[in-house]
Amino acid sequence: MTIWEYDVKEIRFSEWSKAKEDLNSLGTDGWELIKFADEIDENGMIAAVFKRPVDYVDASF
Repeated sequence: MTIWEYDVKEIRFSEWSKAKEDLNSLGTDGWELIKFADEIDENGMIAAVFKRPVDYVDASF
């Protein structure tokens, strides 16, 4: 069974090249985009939900 770690991160969404840069950086760290929020804030940022697998041995429950 896969155990997931979740996080909400801010993405620069005002320019597609900056959004791709942010997403590629997070992907390199193992994060997978689940969903963007519905609204972009006044600074051109959008919240996004990400997940990545957690090694079961390291998971503390």
